[in-house]
Amino acid sequence: MPPHTGYPIVEERTLRPPRRRLGLFARRDPGELPEAPTGTVLVFAVNGGYKVYPDSGHLRGSEDAVVEARSVSVVYVRSRRVMVDVEIPSGDMGYHFLVRTTFECRVTDPEAVVASGVENATVILDHHLRNDPELMRLGVAWPVEETHRLSSEVSGRIRAYLEFYPARIPGIEVSLANITVLPPADILTHGQQIKQLKWETERKQMEWVIENQDVARIEEIFKRGAEAAVALGVSRDQLMMGDAVSITREAEVSRMKYLAELIEGLPEGSLDFLPVDTHALINKAMKSVAGVEPFMEDARGVEQPRAVEGRPSRTGDDGHPRMIGLEELDD
Repeated sequence: MPPHTGYPIVEERTLRPPRRRLGLFARRDPGELPEAPTGTVLVFAVNGGYKVYPDSGHLRGSEDAVVEARSVSVVYVRSRRVMVDVEIPSGDMGYHFLVRTTFECRVTDPEAVVASGVENATVILDHHLRNDPELMRLGVAWPVEETHRLSSEVSGRIRAYLEFYPARIPGIEVSLANITVLPPADILTHGQQIKQLKWETERKQMEWVIENQDVARIEEIFKRGAEAAVALGVSRDQLMMGDAVSITREAEVSRMKYLAELIEGLPEGSLDFLPVDTHALINKAMKSVAGVEPFMEDARGVEQPRAVEGRPSRTGDDGHPRMIGLEELDD
């Protein structure tokens, strides 16, 4: 039998009559005795009494109690925690609360343990708790989801019960260590799933807020033009600097092309009435296409044509072109 399968009695074995030599001397083979693991002692049943041997490793087999014993028990004598699980009804049909009570136990009298036949202290403590009728009725008014609120009442009830009716096991010192109330396994799993779903929803909502803020920021960058969008690509290492320059130049050329097509599509003479600095426009277009600013004589240094007599002048007092309003078109 594996060690510590029961508590406090680990194993019990019936012994055969010892062999006698010449009909006078009796001796028992130590190999007939069970092994005594660390923390255990051997208790021999001898003539209606019991004899304990703490150090079984030094038994020779000729000891009186060993020779005369009809049985031997292996008793675990070190302190040990014993958990007792008791189910009590809840307010939900078909569901129960699990009350887990932990006791600290220590064998003080191995002979009394064997004499009383205490094979399993867990069973004795379980029966003792179930003998409290109030404990068995304590959960009927509570739904299984209210385990945390019921816990304090159950703990108080068990402590009071053990105070007035302590658990007594022959040869064992028993003290209360801990009390826990657990919901049914499927209810516990359901609650964990709901909590995880809530956390996942909060995480997604936070991600959406951050994503919307990033989209709004990028949208503002794109509104500033192609150069700003290209700069964003360079900053994120998604564009090489050479590619960025090419894209920017192509965008500028495209804008100049569209502008040229727009001017070409205007009715003849329309530019005479638009506030356009032709010199500056040509310079910008040439610089965009050729990459250099063309050498052109400043129009401000050239003598402006004199106005035709009887028609309003299109130059201002400073010699620069001036805008012509719609009220002058009839002249």
